[in-house]
Amino acid sequence: MSPEEEGEKIEIVEEDRKPSRRRERGPPRRGLLRRFFWDDVRRFPRVGRIFLLGLLILVIGFFIVGGFVVVPAGHKGVVVTSPFGPDTNEISEGWNWNPVYALSDIEIIRYNTQTRDMMSSTGSSLTVRSSDNLDIKVDCSLIFRMPSDKVAEIRIERGNYMDLVDRYIRNTPRNVASNYTGEYIGGEGRIAVDKEVLIQITSDLAAYDITVEDFLIRSVDLPETVDQAIEEKQAAEQKVVTAEYNRQAIVINAQAEASRLAIEAEGYKNATIIRANGTGEAIRIVMDQLITNDPNLTNITEAYLTMLYIQALTNPDSNIEYIIITDGGNPIIIQPKGG
Repeated sequence: MSPEEEGEKIEIVEEDRKPSRRRERGPPRRGLLRRFFWDDVRRFPRVGRIFLLGLLILVIGFFIVGGFVVVPAGHKGVVVTSPFGPDTNEISEGWNWNPVYALSDIEIIRYNTQTRDMMSSTGSSLTVRSSDNLDIKVDCSLIFRMPSDKVAEIRIERGNYMDLVDRYIRNTPRNVASNYTGEYIGGEGRIAVDKEVLIQITSDLAAYDITVEDFLIRSVDLPETVDQAIEEKQAAEQKVVTAEYNRQAIVINAQAEASRLAIEAEGYKNATIIRANGTGEAIRIVMDQLITNDPNLTNITEAYLTMLYIQALTNPDSNIEYIIITDGGNPIIIQPKGG
């Protein structure tokens, strides 16, 4: 081969090698996953790459934002459904984050003291039937709470706890009311029925870990005929009470009057005796004095009466208007107070 041919061959080889030096370089080879992922992404047009980036940001934001759960005070969060199934561990009060929460169905359940009302004003009044087949409308309230560490267990194993509460707040009063008459429930037995329902419903809900604090019967609406009968009975009882009160008052007044008269009579008697004793003692003293003044006096009584006669005549306050003096003949009339 001539030197000219060898030179041409070398130039051709060098020209064949030049394109290989101008090949585009890819991203730095830091790993197989990044290299293949980058290569796959680069195959998409620019719009597609922007779309994938936006989708990735949305997914990350979804898990970040959706993973936050805020539980108010007095409540617990319960994971009802999730990729791993329900969770019996409660989510505590406050801010909580878990990426799994974004894919979970979480219920916020109140566990502290709360009231469940059955009221006619809200259209949920309770109707019970008494032993005498009367339909009675009752407004009542149940005050209860749940243990804070058993909220998830109650929800997952027993379902909605309000369904349990509603079931027993309706059934228990009906069972108790069936043992009593409508008049008793609406009248004197209302407190007794209230206590019996409280005892029974406390026992029933305790089996579901629900603590009953109180049960209140707020109002009892009896049929009109029963209300009228109760009012008539109360009116009759009131009349009896009033009559008995009046009778006792009359008896007390009569006894007081009799006692007063007896006391007055006893006092008058004692006063009369005292006056009589005083008068007798005075007469005795006067007679003794007459005998002392005239030892030869034979008729003391006559002398005493004569003394009284003279005193009456000389007393300016005496009521004597005329004095008739006679020795069997013509009488002499004397006017002691005559002018």
